[in-house]
Amino acid sequence: MPIDVPTATGLVIPAQEFRWDEGDARRYRHAVGQPHRQTGLLPTFAMTAPGAFGVASPDFYHRQPPEIRFPGLRLQLATLLQQEQELRVHARIPESGTAWCHSRVLDIENRGSAAVLVQRTDLVGADGVTLVSGISRIHARGEGTATRPAVRPADPPVPARPADVEVVVRTDDQQAVWYQRCGKNNSMHGNVHTDTTFARAAGLDRPIMQGVCTYAMVCAALVDALLDADIARVHTYTGRFTGIVFPGESLCTRVWTGDGAHHYRTTVPERGDEPVLTGVLRTG
Repeated sequence: MPIDVPTATGLVIPAQEFRWDEGDARRYRHAVGQPHRQTGLLPTFAMTAPGAFGVASPDFYHRQPPEIRFPGLRLQLATLLQQEQELRVHARIPESGTAWCHSRVLDIENRGSAAVLVQRTDLVGADGVTLVSGISRIHARGEGTATRPAVRPADPPVPARPADVEVVVRTDDQQAVWYQRCGKNNSMHGNVHTDTTFARAAGLDRPIMQGVCTYAMVCAALVDALLDADIARVHTYTGRFTGIVFPGESLCTRVWTGDGAHHYRTTVPERGDEPVLTGVLRTG
């Protein structure tokens, strides 16, 4: 069923309560390979909150396709891929606490044969202080609706000079399983990350890493290599997903620093430096 753009645009998603403790924090650090010398939680921890993916959050899934059903939206999980994620830090996430996740659909961008859902999510602490806000873009294959497709922004050019820093991180064969256990309502079945049958039905050779797991692992590597492990210095972290990662592969991240920003490009060496993630980390 095509997306009803006027109905879906501006849709407010039911707020979700997020409770976490020190055990959840330890589990997350392990799942994203956070170095021991880093203290505190990465801002990417916010992506484990119930409702963090807006309409595509596991908290709202139906058992049978289309798994995602909201006014103006009927989407199948197998057609969705996360395209971009931006996180802006307003306050540090404590080791344990309670917060509320508020999400809404900002726009539906047409890509011809596909549509891209643009959503905003705010993680707000129990005291009313916003901890982290995010903008995400989710690619929905086969859901293009407009007659005049929007023009997708071009990827930022890679500087001609050699990278200032290069960091290589090896993922584990169980990385996707570890990350899947971080979410409160995540199942090991019916997804392309931990369910081999589902992954093959989606056209993949085998399960792939969660995009947000790759995103978080790169964030941890950048904080360690560029910010002397000081998480508090992260202000904004963006990532555009350009490829998939199979658990067990390496992530090679090259960084170019300039104009107060760290531009990065992550590739998989085992597949001829196949690009998988590109973006910017800014400090504040």
